[in-house]
Amino acid sequence: MRKDLFCTCIENYCCFGVEILKKKTMLWNFLIFQIKKNNLYNVTQETNLGCISLISMLKLEKSDSVKVGNMEKIILNKNSKVLFIGDSITDVKFNSKKRFSFKGNKIYALQLKKKFKEYSKAVNVEIKGIASNRTYHVYDRLTKDCINLKPDVIIMLIGVNDAWENYGPENYPPLLRPMEPHMKEIYRRINAELPGTQVLYLMPFLIDAVEEKLPFHKMLDEFREVLKSLALENGAKVLDLQEVFNEAQKTIEPVKLAVDGIHPTNLGHKVIADAIEKVIEFR
Repeated sequence: MRKDLFCTCIENYCCFGVEILKKKTMLWNFLIFQIKKNNLYNVTQETNLGCISLISMLKLEKSDSVKVGNMEKIILNKNSKVLFIGDSITDVKFNSKKRFSFKGNKIYALQLKKKFKEYSKAVNVEIKGIASNRTYHVYDRLTKDCINLKPDVIIMLIGVNDAWENYGPENYPPLLRPMEPHMKEIYRRINAELPGTQVLYLMPFLIDAVEEKLPFHKMLDEFREVLKSLALENGAKVLDLQEVFNEAQKTIEPVKLAVDGIHPTNLGHKVIADAIEKVIEFR
């Protein structure tokens, strides 16, 4: 197709508006294909205003709206079902009961649910966090709390209790169910039974609010390395919350982010929610 004719073609279609065009999937894909084929990202004066408008939008979508750093974004549509699953940090009831001690009843999942609903009331959000869960607990309840729900997006935060169980074995029974095989099976089942589901794995963290817990970083880092490798090997996207909180602690006193270093305050949960929102693209 000649460039001048295609520009006129786009001008005629621009009356629909970009969002309506996106819903017309075949037409939308055709326009994108022709713009790429004709290298129309660098428009000239021959291109009318309607064409410039659409191409500028596509140019943005082509570049920094798709990735954060080297990480591809999680795509959230207006009818998406989002599942948050994990341990106490994702447990609504636990954090509500502990709101006076941990000061974190407005958990990150609830904060994001509110933002998702502002984007589209049709977005379905499930929150399946259970306090004290290890990876094998999530594995045990995967069918009921994940597979059967058929989510489009899974946001999973799990692993810190596995590391703590090894760090303080005197406080726990002997570790009979190691982390790695259970995480492998979680990913295997998600990939096999929920093909196309996007997974965002949130890496566990320790906030430097309690001096006695600082040596736990060494043990946690060993687990984090394994958890990150397993996530990437199985196609999940990874958000390192330790890096997020390391940055936050440069300007915010650690105890204001997590009183006990593990369970975030409302402010700490906001830091998590804001970091997740940055890696989500609404369509």
